[in-house]
Amino acid sequence: MSTLTLDQTTPYASLLMAGEVVSVMQGGKKLGVFLPTTPKPQSVPLPDFRARLRQTWGNRVFSEAEVQEMREAELEHCHG
Repeated sequence: MSTLTLDQTTPYASLLMAGEVVSVMQGGKKLGVFLPTTPKPQSVPLPDFRARLRQTWGNRVFSEAEVQEMREAELEHCHG
């Protein structure tokens, strides 16, 4: 097995760090492949937080007193 230094692979370093597989081609033929040491991270779609809030609370707007009361109840429950 041969080893390349980072100086020789600089154009490919960012692709490899991003988890991309880099193919080495010459004359339309595949000569080899650079594989990242860690696989490409799979992106996980984020939930629609705004839709969840609307589903839970609707268009309700809490007063400062209500927020304070909920906060105190939550802290009391946690530190019981």
